Parts: sequence; C-alpha cells; structure tokens
Amino acid sequence: MDIIIDGYNVIFKISELGYTTEKCDIEVLRNRLLTLLEQYKEKRKHKLIVVFDGQGNGNSSGMRAAGIDVVFSRQGLDADEEIKRMVSASVNPRHITVITSDRDIEQYVKKYGSKVVGPLAFYRDIKKKVAHLQVAGQEERRFKKNEDDEPISKYLGPSRSEAQYWLRIFSEETGKRTDD
Repeated sequence: MDIIIDGYNVIFKISELGYTTEKCDIEVLRNRLLTLLEQYKEKRKHKLIVVFDGQGNGNSSGMRAAGIDVVFSRQGLDADEEIKRMVSASVNPRHITVITSDRDIEQYVKKYGSKVVGPLAFYRDIKKKVAHLQVAGQEERRFKKNEDDEPISKYLGPSRSEAQYWLRIFSEETGKRTDD
C-alpha cells in the first residue's frame, strides 16, 4: 500500500509538530514531520510519499529519508495538483491512501477508489506506533504510560522558539534567592 501525505496540510493541522501563529521555520517543521514518519516507517512497511508545495530548500530538497519519498510540486503545480496527478497516474489507485483534510483532494481521489484519512487520525496512528517502538526498545522500564498521555513533541524535542524561550529564562540573572 502507498501512503501519499499532503505535507503542509498535515503540518498545519497537527499543532504538536510545532506550528504556531508565530513565525516558524518551515524547514524545521518539515524535518519534524519527516522524523516522525521515519519512526512510523520502522513499524509500518508502507511506501510513504510526502508532497510539499514549491521547490524546497536546505536539506530536504529532493530528499529521500529512510525510504520516504519527499516530493516538491512541479513548476506550475501546487501540492494538491501533484497529489491528484499521482493518484490518477497510478496503475492501482485503490491501493493508495491519501492523508489530507483538503476536501477537493478528498473528492478527487475517492473517484479513483483511493482511501482518504484525515491528518489527526493518521497522527494518532503514528503516535501509537512510535510509542510502541519506544516501549519495546526500553524493556527495562517498570511503568508503561498510556501513549495518549504524552505529546509527540516530547519525543521530537523542543521547537526553535521553545528552545530560545528556555535559553532566555535560564540565562537571565534572577538575583539572590533565599529559602527561609
């Protein structure tokens, strides 16, 4: 089964990947998604294709991360049109699942028999699979937490803005403290 992921649609629907209303480094957000998908790929052996708008830049341009195909839309096409083109050109579109919340893409790919899963449902599945991998890798742990208790950001680390916030907090002089 192939899974085609509408990259920015997923990033902007899942706040735990680090997207906020503040100015975000899109490269960091893309890499967070790809890191999460790499961990998911260890558990699920599906072919993963992530489609982003534009040409990309930095390390992720034309990248193939741990068996994940990263595709930037062709000139003159946006990611939505690229996803539609991939589905319509497929020999067997019934074996494709598209991860998006875009209704236009959803309606189009369903005409070809492809399945559509929303970003949040896909994220919950990823989160469960990644949590199971981590638990399996840490057999010495005595207590297993319910995987729904922990945000995925715990496993991905802080965003750039979070790191800068904590650096400011811990680097400020707070004066003398007295423990009376």
